[in-house]
Amino acid sequence: MRDERHELCVIGAGTAGFAAAEAVRAEGRDVVLVTGEDELGGTCILRGCMPAKTLLAATQSEGEIKRAHDVGVETGPVHVDLPAIVRRKRALVDYFAADRVHELASYPLARGDARFVASDTVVVGERRIAAERFVIATGAKTVLPRIDGLADVPTITSADVLEMTRAPRSIGVLGGGPIGCAFAQFFARLGTRVTLFQDAPELLRADDPDVGSAVRASLLRDGVDVVTAADVRRVFRDGDVTVILADTPQGAHGARCETVLIATNRRPNVDGLDLAAGGIDGDRARGIVVDEMLRSRSNPRVFAAGDVLGRRNMVHTAEYGGRLAARNAFAREPVAAQWDRWEAHAIYAQPQVAIVGMTERVCRARGIDVRVATLPASEVGEALVSGESEGFVKMLARRGDGRVLGIALVIDDAIDLAGEAIALTDRGATAREIAEMPHLHPTMSELLARVAEKLLA
Repeated sequence: MRDERHELCVIGAGTAGFAAAEAVRAEGRDVVLVTGEDELGGTCILRGCMPAKTLLAATQSEGEIKRAHDVGVETGPVHVDLPAIVRRKRALVDYFAADRVHELASYPLARGDARFVASDTVVVGERRIAAERFVIATGAKTVLPRIDGLADVPTITSADVLEMTRAPRSIGVLGGGPIGCAFAQFFARLGTRVTLFQDAPELLRADDPDVGSAVRASLLRDGVDVVTAADVRRVFRDGDVTVILADTPQGAHGARCETVLIATNRRPNVDGLDLAAGGIDGDRARGIVVDEMLRSRSNPRVFAAGDVLGRRNMVHTAEYGGRLAARNAFAREPVAAQWDRWEAHAIYAQPQVAIVGMTERVCRARGIDVRVATLPASEVGEALVSGESEGFVKMLARRGDGRVLGIALVIDDAIDLAGEAIALTDRGATAREIAEMPHLHPTMSELLARVAEKLLA
């Protein structure tokens, strides 16, 4: 066993872990990165947002082509070449991963699974690594929901979808969150018969009901059978097909499909860490339990960031959390995480969805009195002339000072327009200030000014 000591040991070399290592190495500190034996690059690059967006971009382009006749352009039959899409995806992933691997090569790496043996020591293979501080950034993993028979039938995850070169004839999607909605639309546009089961009354349960309702309408137009408030009670194999049986308020609902996509929530990956030996409070359900400084509540040497915290994380929040955790680990005056500033998120469906700042649900839960205004996309000229009039923009402003606390965009250009929305909410703009800001005409960004004007009416 080889003994070594470092100032910081980062466990996990994905988005959060790499950001943590970069942040403190820039301060001149000694950092060792622990990562598994799998391919280097992290979930986002290898199996997450980058490859997924590459696939989704193809079917979104297909949707735009099919709508071309709305603006006077006639096209012939449209064919989606799935093998070609996957080849393009692999090439892009190789490109992105090569850059990250090059960056990781500049660090001392410990390849293997880390296991705590003391509050300040982990073992990785034949290496015993002691450190002044640790950042745990081991991410999350997909697990099968507790449904009778599910473990006995063929299932896939979003990572498996990224390598599929043949679209299934039919598929059952379990979960109506961002992943389930995006891939349900993806498969429907490939010609697959899709049935989506969501246990909540509406899709995208973490967001406001009007957002989920708009996405549901879009999926229905693409031919997806959306089953909400569904209690999937049994799954079984009947010959060469899988049968999904669910109870709903309207009665029993079943689907016969070639395979099942598991798109339910992921759980924090703490497997094999032996948290108890490290004096670290946490488990598979909660992840690593931390305070507002991202420091373990039970072992002050340990900090955590990313999906292992058991909260909704995106790449930008994982990067933010990784940097903050590592800096706080050595700071004389640690800084509390400001999640409200960082939890903007997007759903890559069509129309796109971008949520910035607080939702109505969050405001109600916190007792914040807000005014709410909603404006259909069709209220601005650009949406009409470009044939992108589906969806809406919603703005929430606090009563009294008029500060805008949240913006929901459900329009074709939502994700790009989110940049302006983030800047406005992050800098504390009021509805009046937004209404009086200049916006180019005709552009979709005019929706922000128009919905702000509606708040003032």
